[in-house]
Amino acid sequence: MSSVIYITIWLISISVMDIRSRRVPIWTLLLGGGAVLAVLAEQFVCGAMEYFDIFTGILPGVVLLLIALSTKKAGYGDGTVLLLVGMASGGSKGLWIFCVSLFLISIYSVILLLCRRVRRDSEIPYLPFLTMAWVLISGM
Repeated sequence: MSSVIYITIWLISISVMDIRSRRVPIWTLLLGGGAVLAVLAEQFVCGAMEYFDIFTGILPGVVLLLIALSTKKAGYGDGTVLLLVGMASGGSKGLWIFCVSLFLISIYSVILLLCRRVRRDSEIPYLPFLTMAWVLISGM
């Protein structure tokens, strides 16, 4: 349970950075990577995680990184954070977190579009929605 709290605090802090500056510093990604490695070590010791869960958990992050690489419509930091969250949460949970985050950002985008606060090509930070999805799925 403490590992969920560490990752939640990390996600909240990088979400604030993403909202304020639209950037995620590399040192925060390294910090999150260290937290995820600690979570994985804890889960392996308890026998709660297998290699297949890690592999299936990173797939949404890999897809988002490929989209960022090919189209430049997503950020590399977003893909990396999703990759780390998927590693920490495992296969089906990681996919659920990704789907819920996309659902939340789409609802927010539709509301902003209907209120004429943004245009179709406006950028919206993704990490706050990923954090909300993490909190909802992790059961905090």
